[in-house]
Amino acid sequence: MPRTEKCIYCGNSFDPTRGEGDHVLSVQLGKFRNDIRFRKICTSCNNRIGRSEQQFLRCGPESFFRNLVNPKIPKRRQRGRSQVGAMGMPSPQSTIDVGDHRQLVERSKINHNNVFPLDQIVIHDDKGEEFFIKLFEGMRPEHIKDHVEKCGVLNIDKIWVHCDMQLYSEFRHLLKKVWPNLKVHDLPETEAGVTQISGRITFNFNDHYFRSLAKIAFHHYLIHSRRGFRGDEECFRPIRDFIMNGGNNEDFFTQSGPKFVLPFGDIPSGGVITPKQWCHIIAADETCETVTVYIRLFVGEGCLPPPKYIRIANTNSRILVPAPTWGHVYLYDESPKQDGYAGEVKQAQITRIR
Repeated sequence: MPRTEKCIYCGNSFDPTRGEGDHVLSVQLGKFRNDIRFRKICTSCNNRIGRSEQQFLRCGPESFFRNLVNPKIPKRRQRGRSQVGAMGMPSPQSTIDVGDHRQLVERSKINHNNVFPLDQIVIHDDKGEEFFIKLFEGMRPEHIKDHVEKCGVLNIDKIWVHCDMQLYSEFRHLLKKVWPNLKVHDLPETEAGVTQISGRITFNFNDHYFRSLAKIAFHHYLIHSRRGFRGDEECFRPIRDFIMNGGNNEDFFTQSGPKFVLPFGDIPSGGVITPKQWCHIIAADETCETVTVYIRLFVGEGCLPPPKYIRIANTNSRILVPAPTWGHVYLYDESPKQDGYAGEVKQAQITRIR
């Protein structure tokens, strides 16, 4: 007789042995030894959450670090590395400062500190907003007009064109078709070679990004909590609804939380400790009635991104549990191994400063 489980999100019964369950951290970040999957979610709800997860993987700061770290991923799982955005948001935008405007650039896949120029139009409107339109050979005026309309540009103040000199005549002729009265001023050519210049990466995302982080926090908590929650209890209804349907992320995400003593990160005496290997840290505190989960992704040598604090629920429970503060480190292997895993999960020694 097949085993049945009840999905904590939709309430439907399903066979948890069919399918992989939910990877707390997306497998696009690598598979980890000793990782435990969340089994109380049906395939349909898991796939629905996975669509939000694509924005987390493609649009947020983690997309940059994922390409930087380049974790080992099983071949059949090597998807989601597209440079396009997800769920209505664009992919990260890299620009450099060229004085009175910025220029869109493309990052090298080999060394992310290196960038390459793109053929493009840079538009400033009368409110000082900046817009970028990539140019390509054979582009028609309609393409540019559509881009301008989608960007919501109303009153154009200035336009800059950056392109290869071999295509300059073609693009200049193209712009004249779009803006017949355009006055053109030629600027000095850029010298060929390597130049050091300041850059910026812009990330655009919406609640799908926060829903993915909330899912990581919620499922990790349910797997490791000493209180034995399933996840379909009434106290978790708000976080379940947010994960599935979205909402105001400020209802769950806070700027600070319990003061943890962690293996990596800020230390009470001042200063910062970072590991030599890249890793992710997830910690939870259920000392009080409010359950809070701490997430810090892509911690590495000299790199300490800001943490996220997610309030999971108010359990209204005054029962004390042993070791109410706990956490895990998802540690990437220092050198590649041949077992298909990117690293391993280790229990972290974490205490709470009262």
